[in-house]
Amino acid sequence: MQPLPKTPRDHRPLGERVYAALRDAIVDGEFAADQQLVQEQLGEELGVSRTPVRDALARLAQEGLVTWSPGNGYLVSDLSKDDVVDVYQVRFALESLAMRQACGRHTPAQLARIRGLIEEMAAEQDAPAAVHFELNRRFHLALMEPCGNDFLIQTVDNLWAHPVNRRITKSYVQDRANIPLMVAEHRELLAAAEQADLDRLTALVADHLVAGYSETVPDPIVTPPVTFDPPPLQPRR
Repeated sequence: MQPLPKTPRDHRPLGERVYAALRDAIVDGEFAADQQLVQEQLGEELGVSRTPVRDALARLAQEGLVTWSPGNGYLVSDLSKDDVVDVYQVRFALESLAMRQACGRHTPAQLARIRGLIEEMAAEQDAPAAVHFELNRRFHLALMEPCGNDFLIQTVDNLWAHPVNRRITKSYVQDRANIPLMVAEHRELLAAAEQADLDRLTALVADHLVAGYSETVPDPIVTPPVTFDPPPLQPRR
């Protein structure tokens, strides 16, 4: 890891910057699974004291990126299939709900913006994984935008930002061979949205998410059935 700048343009508190540096290093694969993270060594590399490193590791443990082991300290967590499937199932349920509510409501301007994100991803095939992660996130949020439920969109955005999901998703885009596949799948999703084809749109969402999340587990991921449509709220009498 690189030392934190002495005079940063980033004016976040030191503890937040240390946390972000450690989180990104784990997400980007700089540390191997089960690798021991020594607080004094990390502090020396970052150019900070032990205290913000200790606080950052405690926060990362709450988020599941590291694990406390008596006698060994903090170890980088290895993602299990259950970890991946848990995130996948929640994201699939939320995005499927958003797509069902958004289908048929995309404006020409929204469709043009989605198309632009696809073309930007296609043109940036050699960009770092972090760039593709962000373009991918923006594409999915833009596709869900017409659902009209701001809380739903914010919840999905928070899920995208969660360190475990960032680690899973980044591991997919780090393989350059997956970028053209993702672009092609995004084009199919856009075409289904343009045609307001709900059945095809929801089926493509399932296939797209399975393709991404299955990269990190040895066994196939099974898509759960999603049949729940919330009933309209009725005022109590």
